[in-house]
Amino acid sequence: MSHSENLNLKEPDILQYTNYRVFLRDYYDFKKKTSPAFSLRFFANKAGLSSHAHLKLAIDGKRNITKNTVVKLITGLQLDTKRAEYFECLVFFNQAKTDKERQIYYSQLLKCSPKSKLSLLEKTQFRIFKEWYHSVILEMLSLKDFKTSPQWISKKIIGNLSPNEIKESLHLLQDLDLLVKTANGYRPKEQFLTTDDEVQNILVKQYHQQMLNLAKSSLETLSASERDFSAVSFAIKRKDFPSLKKHIQLMRKELLDFSTEVGEADDVVQVNIQLFPLTRGV
Repeated sequence: MSHSENLNLKEPDILQYTNYRVFLRDYYDFKKKTSPAFSLRFFANKAGLSSHAHLKLAIDGKRNITKNTVVKLITGLQLDTKRAEYFECLVFFNQAKTDKERQIYYSQLLKCSPKSKLSLLEKTQFRIFKEWYHSVILEMLSLKDFKTSPQWISKKIIGNLSPNEIKESLHLLQDLDLLVKTANGYRPKEQFLTTDDEVQNILVKQYHQQMLNLAKSSLETLSASERDFSAVSFAIKRKDFPSLKKHIQLMRKELLDFSTEVGEADDVVQVNIQLFPLTRGV
């Protein structure tokens, strides 16, 4: 890379990251390209760290960093107040050991800056995973008697959603290019959403928790002919557990064969399959 190309490189902005380790690695690469003399040892000394080895282990995901180290890194990175707050929250979000801790730091991250990557995605893509009904409304487009009226959808869908929530969901699905408004209403579009690895786990858990709550509710409100709840417990060899998971994954894909063409469906259903150990491994 030429000297002129190096000058055009843009320094990484922490607000565009959801993993502090990736940010530190990109920051190091940027500094190395724009200043060949730059090194982890130099940066560690600048930040007041006793050893650059610890920093290397943190970047590689082999060790966590403490509050004291965070403060020193903020000084070395020369972050302004807003970015320093975001960096600190991001560190503890990435290093959180429990879902409760992740939820706390995730909420704090969203408050740090309305222009951060997390905040912008929170307003759009992440909501698909945080609120269960968006995916259901999207599937309802396949109903043969589907009507675009938020009032009609509100009465049809289970879950006590208001027409305003339905209207907002339809706008969101359009913004994400998941459905297209037509002269006769809406049509689904072949489009897939993905989440960053650092937030995917917490969002997927929230989604499943909501679906489990709906399943619990249906156990009390629906007749046996309208639902199917069953369970089986059996002993297996530990080495067969991955194969059992694979079998369930293949079965889940086979269930999609029942999915109908747009305009032919009568109902939208949810199938929950849970596999978990009932004994503790040694």
